[in-house]
Amino acid sequence: MSQSVQQVGRITVLTIVCLVCLSSAIGIGSAQDQRTGGSITIGSDEVHDGDLEVTAGDVLIAGTVDGDLTATGGAVTVAGDVTGDVTATGGSVIVEGTVKDDVTATGGDIRFRETATVDGIVEATGGTVTVNGTIADNTRLDGESVTVGPTATIDGDLTYSGDETTISDDAEITGDVTETERDAGTAPFSNVSFPEIPDAAVTPLASLYLFLANFLLGAVLLISAPRFSDQVREQGSDRPLVSGGVGVAALIGTPFVLGGLFLSVVGIPLAFFASYSVGFVLWLGLVYGAFVIGTWVLSAFDYDHRWGSLAVGLAIVSLISPFPYVRALLVVITLFGVGAFVQTLYQRRFTDGPDDEEPHPVPYPAVREVDA
Repeated sequence: MSQSVQQVGRITVLTIVCLVCLSSAIGIGSAQDQRTGGSITIGSDEVHDGDLEVTAGDVLIAGTVDGDLTATGGAVTVAGDVTGDVTATGGSVIVEGTVKDDVTATGGDIRFRETATVDGIVEATGGTVTVNGTIADNTRLDGESVTVGPTATIDGDLTYSGDETTISDDAEITGDVTETERDAGTAPFSNVSFPEIPDAAVTPLASLYLFLANFLLGAVLLISAPRFSDQVREQGSDRPLVSGGVGVAALIGTPFVLGGLFLSVVGIPLAFFASYSVGFVLWLGLVYGAFVIGTWVLSAFDYDHRWGSLAVGLAIVSLISPFPYVRALLVVITLFGVGAFVQTLYQRRFTDGPDDEEPHPVPYPAVREVDA
């Protein structure tokens, strides 16, 4: 296959897989329950159907989450509506919207503002905990500084502990108010002061962690299975259209295969095992896809280096991961890597492999010379 044909194939596969991913983005996005990135926002007009798990530098829920919300980030703000539970961890956690069930908040600065309404139990642990909103059930507050403001309404018991506490006389508390001692000594590292990470540094650190985690897996693959990894790279580089198509086919076919296994009693254990294995296979696909991308980049400079290709490809993955508008390329790279991985597995398992396609040498060349 000529170099020009390979280049056309590479561009074509990226275009086709991108279109497939983007065309199904609406349906996939509504069902997806995990989001990561530098900044994640649920807009004021947006409704997320189902549970949502978010990890980002800044998390803003201005719309509606019809389910449970689990948010981790430098700053977490719930300004919209959540119909389920909220579990939030961050440098700052602000609730100023409506939560229909319980709230569990952990962070440096936790605030329930005047507009906040929580219909369930509240448990807040942090450096500074401030309540000025309405809580319809029992509330437990623990922090170095605990404040219940004059606009606060707690329709239940209040249990609090803090080095500095302020309970406004104007606050409406229908249940018992109990102060407990802070048992800081029982927690490991409770007397250790950890430095605060600036919000601007969260995204670069997350990208660095992503790079190191992926590079560690890639290093294990290159060291433990160097020949197999090279064959995956060759499949992706030499047959990009086929690799992309196989990746898309694997994405579409996997749910049907798992569904078929679940229908039989014997296949149920296999289905559970396969379900948990899918995530790891996608991770492998991301690393192998980045391996191929890195190879293409280095080939533009007439340079071929296995470890260099891995590092360059994973660096590209880490750089584009924080940006939501280009994050669809991660899906493309993953499907591309999965396709090359599956092709190589099939070739090694059910055929004699690419090396055996070359003609075998004549065992006795001297005899042929005599005959000539």
